[in-house]
Amino acid sequence: MINIIRKTGWFLKKEWKSYTMMFIYLIIIAVLALTPAYVLGIAIDVIVSKGLTWMSLSFIVGALILIPIFRYLISFIYNYTSAKTAQKLAFEFRKIYLKKLFEMDAEFYERFQKGDLISRATADLDMITMAATSVLEGIIFNIGIIMFAIGVMTFTISWELTLISVTVMPIGITILNMIRVRKRGYIKIHREIYANMTEKILESVEGQKTIRAYVQEANDLKQQHKTIDEDIKSWRYIINYENRLAPLFESVYAIAYILAFVFGALFIIYQKMTLGELIIFISYIGILYGPIISISGVFQHINNATVAIDRFDEIMKVDPKVKNEDIPEPIIDFKKIEFKNVAFKYPLDERYTLEDINLVIRKGETIGVVGPTGSGKTTLVRQLLREFNVTEGDIVIDNKSIKRYNIKSLRKIVGYVPQTHMLFRRKVTENIMIGNPDASIDQLNLAIKIADFEKDIGFLTNGLQTRVGEGGTTLSGGQKQRLSIARAIIRDPEILILDDSLSAVDANTEETILKQLKTYRSGNTNIIVAHRFSAIREANQIIVMDKGRISEIGTHEELIQKDGWYKAQYDQQMKMK
Repeated sequence: MINIIRKTGWFLKKEWKSYTMMFIYLIIIAVLALTPAYVLGIAIDVIVSKGLTWMSLSFIVGALILIPIFRYLISFIYNYTSAKTAQKLAFEFRKIYLKKLFEMDAEFYERFQKGDLISRATADLDMITMAATSVLEGIIFNIGIIMFAIGVMTFTISWELTLISVTVMPIGITILNMIRVRKRGYIKIHREIYANMTEKILESVEGQKTIRAYVQEANDLKQQHKTIDEDIKSWRYIINYENRLAPLFESVYAIAYILAFVFGALFIIYQKMTLGELIIFISYIGILYGPIISISGVFQHINNATVAIDRFDEIMKVDPKVKNEDIPEPIIDFKKIEFKNVAFKYPLDERYTLEDINLVIRKGETIGVVGPTGSGKTTLVRQLLREFNVTEGDIVIDNKSIKRYNIKSLRKIVGYVPQTHMLFRRKVTENIMIGNPDASIDQLNLAIKIADFEKDIGFLTNGLQTRVGEGGTTLSGGQKQRLSIARAIIRDPEILILDDSLSAVDANTEETILKQLKTYRSGNTNIIVAHRFSAIREANQIIVMDKGRISEIGTHEELIQKDGWYKAQYDQQMKMK
C-alpha cells in the first residue's frame, strides 16, 4: 500500500480536498452504519424495564427512520465524489502513459508487444485507479466501522467480553493476509499471460482478411482458445487459492460468535450486562464480519494494484535511446545531408543491416534507391526519421550532426510514405489531413492531384467524405498507396520519401505521379525507393544497395554503362516489356 501511495502521491496532493471530503463522508457513514443496532439495543432495554412511553417510542422509531435516510444522502454524495475522482485519476494516468508511448523510439516497440502495452493501459491502470479510490473506501470505511464498533463494545458494554471474543479475529485475518502476500508473485505471472492473450486476439482481428484468404480460421481459433484457456487456468488458480483461505477466517469468526454468546450469557447471569447490551454486542460481532472480510478483499486489490503499478512504472522508467539534446536546434530547411561512414544494426540483431555508408544528398535532388530484397534500402532512408541512432558513423545536415536537431522539427521536414499503409477509420479527407491538419482546401486538392487520386473520387460512395474501412479495407492497394502519398504531400515537406510506394499502381499512374512530382516539387528533395526502374531513371543520382552497402552510385546513364547489378536488372526489365 505504501508503494501505491508513494507512486500516486502527486495525484493525492492535487486532489487533497476531494480526498479529505471523502474521508469525512466515510467516517460519518461508518458511524451511521453502527447506530441502528445501538438504538435497537437501547430500545430492548427500555422495553424489558417496562419504561417504554409514547415519547420514547417516537424517538426510537424516528431515529430508525432518519438514520438510513441520512446515510443514503451522505453515501450518494460520497459515491459521486469518489466516481468523479476515479475518472480524473484514470484520465491523468492514461494521459501520462500515452504521452510516454509517443515519446518512445522504435527500439521500445521492438521490446514490448502491442497486446502487453494495451493491457497495461487498460486492466493494469484500472487496478491502480481502484487502489487509489475504492481501496480508500475499503480501508477507511471498514476500519472506521471496526474501530467504532470495538470502541462501543469496549467502553460502553464490556471490555472483558470484547477481549475474549474479538481478539481471535485480527489474529486470524493477520495469518490469512500473510499467506495471501505469497500470491503476489503469481499475480504478476497472470498479468503476463493476460497480455499474451490480448496480443493474440489483437493479431487475429488485424489479420482476419489474411486468415480467411488462407482458410486458417480453425487453426487461428485453436490458437486463440489456447491463450484464453491459459488465462482462465491462471485466473482459476488465483481464485482457488483465495477460496482455500476464505473458510479459515469463517471458522475463526464462528469461534468469536460462540465466545461472545457463551460469556455474554454468563455476564448477564452475574448481572455484568443487560440483555440489550448483549444484543448490541452480538449485533456488532455480526457487523464486524463484513468489514473484516472486505478488508481481506482490499488486501487482494492492493496485491493486484502493486503488481499493476510496478508494470506501469516499468514503462515510465524506460528512457528512449533517441532523444533531444538539452538545447536542440530547430530545422526548417537544409542544403546538404551527408552520411559519413554510417553503420547500423537493429537493437535485437547481431548482424549489421547497413555498413560503410557514405552518401551526399543535396537540396532539390531526386534520389533513386534500388537493390535486391533485404539489401537495406528501407533501413537507409528511414535513418532520416531518426527512429534509431546510427550504430557507427554520423549523419550530418549542413555540417551539424543530426543529433543536434530537434526530433519533431526534423520529422516535420520529412514526408514519409512507407511500404505498409496505415489508414484510419475516418473519412478520406480526414486521412489525408493527418499530414497537415491546418491545410486549406486548395492544398488538399493539390495533394490529391499530385497523388493522382482524383480519378478515384467518383468511384467512392460519398466521394471524399467516404469513410475508410479499418486499415483501409474498403480501398484497393493502389488507392491506399495514393492516399498515403497525398497525406505526405499535403504537408509540403522539404524531403519526400516514397518507400516502394508506387508498386501497386499501373505504369500510366506511376508516370502521372512522377510527372506531377517533377512539376510541383521542383526545388524540393524526393527520395524514391523502387523495384521498377521506370520510377527512378530520371533521378539526379541512383543508389544501388547490396547486402547493406552501396555497391553502385550514379545517374541512370552512368549505371547502364557499367557491368553491374543495375545494368543486369535494367536489361531484364526491358526484356519483360
